[in-house]
Amino acid sequence: MPKRWQDYSEVAEGWTRAFCLPVAAILILLSASIIQAQTPQPTKSEQTPVQLAAVIEQLRARPLDAAKIAAARDIGFALLSASRFEDAWSIFKAILDGAPQDERALYGGALALFNLRQLEASERLARAAYASVSGTSYESGPFTKGTNSEANRHASDALVLLGVILAVKGDGAGALKAVEESVVLFPDSFDAQFALGRARFGTGDPAGAATAFRTAVRLRPSDAQARFFLATALEGAGDYEAALSAYRELLTVRPDSAEGHLGLGALLTKLGGERTEEGIKELQRAVTINGDLYEARITLGRALLRMNRAQEAVEHLQRAATLVPNNPEPHYQLAQAYRRLGKRAEAERENELVKEIHAARRGQDTGGNPGMSSREPDPKP
Repeated sequence: MPKRWQDYSEVAEGWTRAFCLPVAAILILLSASIIQAQTPQPTKSEQTPVQLAAVIEQLRARPLDAAKIAAARDIGFALLSASRFEDAWSIFKAILDGAPQDERALYGGALALFNLRQLEASERLARAAYASVSGTSYESGPFTKGTNSEANRHASDALVLLGVILAVKGDGAGALKAVEESVVLFPDSFDAQFALGRARFGTGDPAGAATAFRTAVRLRPSDAQARFFLATALEGAGDYEAALSAYRELLTVRPDSAEGHLGLGALLTKLGGERTEEGIKELQRAVTINGDLYEARITLGRALLRMNRAQEAVEHLQRAATLVPNNPEPHYQLAQAYRRLGKRAEAERENELVKEIHAARRGQDTGGNPGMSSREPDPKP
């Protein structure tokens, strides 16, 4: 469904924020299976403005034609799948103008509005979608119509979306409650289990998150992101051997996953000892696949420095500094590397950059500016 995670260790610090990617992206990810199931004809996403206007005009006819409503819903979900959110909302709104309790239109409209960043309106529609299928408001308590029924699935979908909306609004407890109930309603929902894993991780329960992600992987073994989050959650819970196995299983499924090589390499270098060299090789594979992965560059640079390979480290630390120019960490590490290479002037220059960045951040803090992006890892020096 939606498009956004946290830290717990030195090497995993910044890249685990991939767990907290822009939540709008998560919504699209989680809803993909739902959208695809409702759009058997991809050409519906190619509707021109004139064709959309004709569909909306048909929906305004009275009495409403059930077949036309069903066809319009399909078009709306196809438009969502194509990221045409404004057009999708125009279709769902037209349906709701004549059929305000249409549960699928309420849900689709909530998805569209979420991706248009209209959180309050999206939340209202998500709650209404749940009420429409359950016959009761979310606040009235749990609803069930038999295990894994169609009604349960739709109610679960609405609660997953509601949970993501609440998370974006900063209500972590409310988000966790919503997705926990979504799993109770429909345990075999990949989206619900995936969202529960994210919510548990975000509220400081990596072990609980791993349980949910493990179920998500069982439900959809080919999903690389679920496998990556499972490995990351296991690492966060301190179960390093299980995390290593999960990373390796991810790379068996997706050998081209730069994030998988990054995760495995970062954990191996953190564990150190005889595993460090293998970790460096995994990190090198990660940057070969994606040279713009900041965490792969900075972690590889650190690992090479620890192995007294300062000359090799410089390339990756310089690239990290370019990728995230306002973070002092790569400059701090570069200063260490240059010092070991006997390049005192270069080391001093990097130290000055560290001081300048810290000074700029202090100025932003006192000026009410939040400063660094949430995608940047915290500095270690």
